[in-house]
Amino acid sequence: MNFELLAYPAIVGQFFVDGLGRGVMYGLMGMGLALVFGIMGLINFAHGAFFMIGTYLMYLLAVQLGLPFPVGIIGAAVGLFIFGGLLERGLISPLRKFMGANWLVDGYVMTIGLLIVLENLALIIMGPRGQGISSLVDGRFSVLGVMITNERVMIFVAAILIVVALATFLRFTNIGRAIRATSEYPEAALALGIDTRRIYTITFALGSALIGGVGGLLLSTYNAHPSIGSDILLKSFIVVIVGGLGNVWGAMVAGILLGLIEAYAQGIASAGWQNSIVSALVILVLIFRPGGLFTKTITRP
Repeated sequence: MNFELLAYPAIVGQFFVDGLGRGVMYGLMGMGLALVFGIMGLINFAHGAFFMIGTYLMYLLAVQLGLPFPVGIIGAAVGLFIFGGLLERGLISPLRKFMGANWLVDGYVMTIGLLIVLENLALIIMGPRGQGISSLVDGRFSVLGVMITNERVMIFVAAILIVVALATFLRFTNIGRAIRATSEYPEAALALGIDTRRIYTITFALGSALIGGVGGLLLSTYNAHPSIGSDILLKSFIVVIVGGLGNVWGAMVAGILLGLIEAYAQGIASAGWQNSIVSALVILVLIFRPGGLFTKTITRP
């Protein structure tokens, strides 16, 4: 390990900026997965496939049709919101109705099947070749010897906007308050007249929109490819496990923590160390804080 590098402020700062940029991406990946689990108790194994669809929608809108990048990102989010809502109402909701209290295990199997089906459909329709772009925003600048790309700043600003928008929606809108009530105590929410079936559909659609929009936002980093969803799903799982099952805000903080760990580990050691350290962290969290570092108490439906 080359700890001597830590004696240089510019290098330490570069590690921090790289890790922060990487961590924000990880946090964005995990937020939708944490939201769906927090409200529905469902681990959506098709989460990575939704990211993959978002990258393809972004490529279609922004590259093939030549629309501005913001339109492509919003289009990917809207497309996955509709797609996720239809999936929940057409597949997951009937499963929950017919299976009753035992629906979650079957729900896990169903989303695994969705992942396989969507990846193979993408392979048939789009082919095995990846599609992407070099960058959404060109240019870079230096601050005290630390190089920062304009695209990294754009992603960071977009992450702040997404977090603020989601927090505002959940706190100040009627649907958001109904979602929080359903998350805390679904039986009580149902007794108060909240249509929990509708809330589950909206939640799943919102989680799908989050990961779809993130797929569009990160097209230059993760090119559209049928198998990209598996990598995204793994990163999302790690973020959710460390941050706390069902804790949306914990997922963002955990993503940043993991990004910083990876950046510093890769900087002062070899690339293999970052995976070893992250794996050790996950094991320690599962042993000593099985609910995650930022545990949120939830009542599952």
